[in-house]
Amino acid sequence: MRHKLWLILITMLLGPVLFPAFAEDTRYRVAVLPFDDGSIEHWWGKNWDVGKGVADELITELLKIGRFRLIEREKIDKILSEQDFGQQGRVDQRTAAKIGKILGAQYLIMGKVTEFSTNSTGGAVSVRNYALGIKTHTARVELDARLVDTTTSEIITAANGVGERKQSNLAMAIKWNIIAFGSNEFKQTNLGLALRDAVISVAQQLSEQAYRTGQAPVSTRVIEGLVADVYGDKVYITVGSGDGVKPGMIFEVQHIVRTVTHPTTGEVIDYITEPVATVKVTEVKEQSATCTIVSRLTTKYNIAPKDRVVLKN
Repeated sequence: MRHKLWLILITMLLGPVLFPAFAEDTRYRVAVLPFDDGSIEHWWGKNWDVGKGVADELITELLKIGRFRLIEREKIDKILSEQDFGQQGRVDQRTAAKIGKILGAQYLIMGKVTEFSTNSTGGAVSVRNYALGIKTHTARVELDARLVDTTTSEIITAANGVGERKQSNLAMAIKWNIIAFGSNEFKQTNLGLALRDAVISVAQQLSEQAYRTGQAPVSTRVIEGLVADVYGDKVYITVGSGDGVKPGMIFEVQHIVRTVTHPTTGEVIDYITEPVATVKVTEVKEQSATCTIVSRLTTKYNIAPKDRVVLKN
């Protein structure tokens, strides 16, 4: 009995150390959009999407640094495709707020590949897929990136990253049309190493400058989605743990009365809504959540699929 009492006492004293409470993750929630590479001559071949590849490399590096919560690439691609933002010139500061709201992101990282080049000088003899000889290879990559507030469309900070690698020896001149962008073989080339240097520089600058005030970001988040289905007293919504949804959160269901579009482009810029009900999250999955009805706010509309749901802070 005495042994059990000592065990209970030790557990009470050491419990907070051994089993610490989980603090709310207040890191900025960020989406990295494909970089613009339209100004670069496409000498590397049509199968290389440099802008998207740079974004993927940047996401990987930001994950290592760990100062942002990053939205999955698949979700970003899906939203860009559905909203027709993928066309040249459609993604800019003006449309950043809309993309951010849909993704539930506080900030967007947007950018441009301003240089992506490799140059070889010297003589060589062609052997199969390679050219052998004394050659000097110089690769250079330059990236411009900016962190955009999705609420105000304001540029919070900007970063410039440059990578350059040069090699002079008895080496093989690579035929780029047989190498896949982002592959291990590509990463070992001068161009791959230069890209890596530029990406690391941009990631470090953004991570440091975003928190330059020394204050942690506020925990207020914009999380919104749609009603997917209603069954009895259960309401299924299209946002889940991947969007930061947790059990106990309260969402307001809003019926879309009218969609406001841009008079020239036809782009959706706002919605006119009426509150229908509040619902409470009871079960969460990666991409969806199950809610129960807390209160009904009108008798004019019933909760229905495609209604908006917005987190109440």
